[in-house]
Amino acid sequence: MTYKRKVLLLSALVAVLALIYILTFVFDSENSSGAAFAWLDPSLFVMADGLEISGPEGRTVLKRRSGVWFVSGDSGEFPAKQERVDDLFELLGRKANYPVRSSSSEGIERLALTEESAYRITVRGGAGLPLLDLLVGSADALGREVYLRRAPWNQIYSAEDSFSYFLGLKANSWYDLRLFPAELSVDSIQQVEVSFPDEAYILRRSGRGWIIIGKEDALDANRVEAFLKRLLEAEADSFAVSAPEIVEGKIAIQFGNGTTRSLEAGPLIEESNRNAIVSGSSYFYALSERTFYNLFKISSYYFL
Repeated sequence: MTYKRKVLLLSALVAVLALIYILTFVFDSENSSGAAFAWLDPSLFVMADGLEISGPEGRTVLKRRSGVWFVSGDSGEFPAKQERVDDLFELLGRKANYPVRSSSSEGIERLALTEESAYRITVRGGAGLPLLDLLVGSADALGREVYLRRAPWNQIYSAEDSFSYFLGLKANSWYDLRLFPAELSVDSIQQVEVSFPDEAYILRRSGRGWIIIGKEDALDANRVEAFLKRLLEAEADSFAVSAPEIVEGKIAIQFGNGTTRSLEAGPLIEESNRNAIVSGSSYFYALSERTFYNLFKISSYYFL
């Protein structure tokens, strides 16, 4: 046997022994039994009024006021994505089989489940008492499962990794940044007035299609409808601290019931954002330049 083959054989043997050690540690036969349970009893959802997502990089705090969730921070409280909060509670309240993998202090350290290294999901209710304090550690070798521990107990469980989606610590990931209410529909739009430094024009519904007032060229109805859908589903990049001092772009949407919604955006400022306001909202928004470009199209964009 050549030296090179001996090295390869020894390397393979070391790898196999290391794998056996890891499997013996993580999947201890005495701790591999599983029990079906939910991390948080759904009957407690109504009591929940606080949610904290924390980790080594920081913390995001959500609070519920009159049944509505808000992201709370140094600059105030901003509306949260209610659907995302609901999805997290659905995951925590889902009854599933969570096998016990270990209960040793070594396991807690190795699987990143110490209070210093783990991500943490804390649900609070009433006087701030924790209804759930769940630590989320590292993923398994294949990245399909994640290890979990309920503080302050030591038992370590494994579960399919549906938890990482909720562990983003940037507050923006929890903000509801839609510019217009979700219930508004393209079918109810009768007219859209667009004005910005390059141009000003009015899109108006005409029969089954659309026209630009004052222009005779035929419009691509599919392109107009796609633009309107994009407009109603548009999201800001973040919340801003103030309204725009100067309005550089405005879109006014007129609906069939006679109501109007408007978006007003200011000039480009630092970090390539524009401050904006939306009628019917008490918040200020920061629009990226890309979003501004997608919403303020020159009229030739709609022509066949």
